[in-house]
Amino acid sequence: MPSKTSLSVRIKAYTEALELRRKYGWGNRTIAAHVGLPYPTVNSWMVGRHSPFGSCNVPRLGPSRPLSYLAGALLGDGSLIRSPSYHYEMRFRVRDLEFAERVCDCAISVLRKQKSVKLDNKGFYEVRFWSRLLYEYLSDWSQIRKCAGEFPAEFVRGFADAEGSPAVSLSQSSSSVFGFYVALVSTNLRILHYIKDLLQTQFGIGSYILLGRKRRSMWSKRPWYYLKIGRRQDQLRFARRIGFGLYRKQQKMEIALSLLETRSLSQAASEWRKLFQKHGRNWLFSEPAKKIWSPGRDLNS
Repeated sequence: MPSKTSLSVRIKAYTEALELRRKYGWGNRTIAAHVGLPYPTVNSWMVGRHSPFGSCNVPRLGPSRPLSYLAGALLGDGSLIRSPSYHYEMRFRVRDLEFAERVCDCAISVLRKQKSVKLDNKGFYEVRFWSRLLYEYLSDWSQIRKCAGEFPAEFVRGFADAEGSPAVSLSQSSSSVFGFYVALVSTNLRILHYIKDLLQTQFGIGSYILLGRKRRSMWSKRPWYYLKIGRRQDQLRFARRIGFGLYRKQQKMEIALSLLETRSLSQAASEWRKLFQKHGRNWLFSEPAKKIWSPGRDLNS
């Protein structure tokens, strides 16, 4: 077949040719005419000289939890790269080691091949893997939607681990008031609308999409949007049925929701400051708090 034909199409033709031989005992010329391929191509397949797989690794591309998480994570923080020499690469380059390890575990499960996380000289954790079949699958929005439709929690969780956060705000008034929401951020509005629909139809979680404010530190020149889960019952449902796969994000969300359920807004703000220290725009769990906090426990008791 012409080289521009996708590998998945050639594999489908190869599978059909083998089935026609097995089921009907047809000759190579008849099979070639039926599948629309040159006779030499089909003949080389049948005698075992060649196959469309070549030496490539064949991934598990049926809908699965690891594949759905991988698709969500890739849409959030990954890259699809095709080199001039037709090498098909998927790459993650992130700051969070736990996220890199989760992505790596999913890639191992899908590719059935050992992979590892590498630390580059700039402090980023990299996960890189090559597969033309997986590249073509993750480039196909209809395939991603099919997989996400079967395993929606894993898909949303993968995207949330990449581009989501449990966001806390404390008012600047004399008596601080505690505010909390879950946010997923992207410059791709189509992805956010799709996730919004998944949340509503699959989990009964309400959300809305807003245009974000541009900050100098943001590398992208495109407008960015965030999907916000603001109502408490929707946040609780997200935490229980989907959640973050990354421990630090899930922990922060569970603490925030626990404070909101057991304390007033001003008390929640006060206890949050005991548990977390703000560094730039991020709230980091303090080392002393890690030893004494548990859901529902008062720090003063």
